[in-house]
Amino acid sequence: MTQDDRRDTSKDHRIRQKVEHLAQAGEPGARLPRVRDLMTEFGTSQRVVQRALAPLIESGRIEARPGVGLRIALPSAEPPVTYSGDCLILYRGSESRLARTLLIELNARLLRQGGRIVMRAFGDEASATAFLATQGRFRCCLLQVNFETVTVEFLAAIKARADALVIDGVSVTGIDADVIGTNWREALSVGYRMLRARGHEKIGFLTSDHDARQIAMARREFLLLSGWEGPLPYPRLHAVPRLPGSYVREELEAALPVPDACRDSITALIVWGLVDGYLMDSALRNKGLRSGQDISLLLLGSVDVPSEHVSQFDIVGNSDAEKLDLFESIVMSRIKGSQIPPRTHYLPIYTLVNGSIRVLDATLDP
Repeated sequence: MTQDDRRDTSKDHRIRQKVEHLAQAGEPGARLPRVRDLMTEFGTSQRVVQRALAPLIESGRIEARPGVGLRIALPSAEPPVTYSGDCLILYRGSESRLARTLLIELNARLLRQGGRIVMRAFGDEASATAFLATQGRFRCCLLQVNFETVTVEFLAAIKARADALVIDGVSVTGIDADVIGTNWREALSVGYRMLRARGHEKIGFLTSDHDARQIAMARREFLLLSGWEGPLPYPRLHAVPRLPGSYVREELEAALPVPDACRDSITALIVWGLVDGYLMDSALRNKGLRSGQDISLLLLGSVDVPSEHVSQFDIVGNSDAEKLDLFESIVMSRIKGSQIPPRTHYLPIYTLVNGSIRVLDATLDP
């Protein structure tokens, strides 16, 4: 960019700022300075002035009419928007019990506050888009996709029907939406350091093999924490072909070492995506292992959901109650028309110790 270009860009901004201020302060239909007056005031060309005013004209803030000049735009004669409901809850069919429970409870809370709610499950984006085409407008849409890919076209279809978009899970970020979820890399790092502080060096990680950003980044984080620089697969990284929340007992058993090999393979295992602690308890019994004695187990999940840790396994992660409160607060604010810019809302990380981690003596357990 040349020096003349930079000067023109600076003048663009100052001219636009001046006219925008006059438009905000004046009455609809009032005259604004002529183009030639702005050229004289800012010492620039007609081309620069017209370029500066173009965004204001295109957005309808001001009007430019031949023979009349510039005026503050008159109010639109468009009728007010009629809403079909306050919140549309769209959710992809999932085996995750926690995901469904969140939506059921949130729906009940919104109804208690007088909200008009429509809930709709979908199997693929085509069916969801077809459903959207039959609907009117909503003040807010809550989208739950459970780590699956979301296309730009689908998001555009939702935005065409909703004033605001709220997304469950931070796999989708960097868009014009409120995104709520947990940074599982942070939870993994906290759990890994916890195990290292208790003397563990042979630490394994059981997680999904899905390529969703959150999951893929957690796997990479584990490799970095482990210092693994060799070729993949890393023998202590157990990636199962299922989404979090849909693991089965056989997969858990396969990831666990046999009792006699615990000292040589892994002494501690971090598990993300379990959801049901009773599955792990059953897998341990079938493998002949005692948590906290033969192997140390650390789950990543919700610290305040007893069915996840069954008051037996140590767990690092979010608070499910806190997550629900945050969803209610954000969705209600969007229903009421909040103009606060949308952003990513990360949940705090907590730790709950139930006694499934054995403290190793480095001299006895090399």
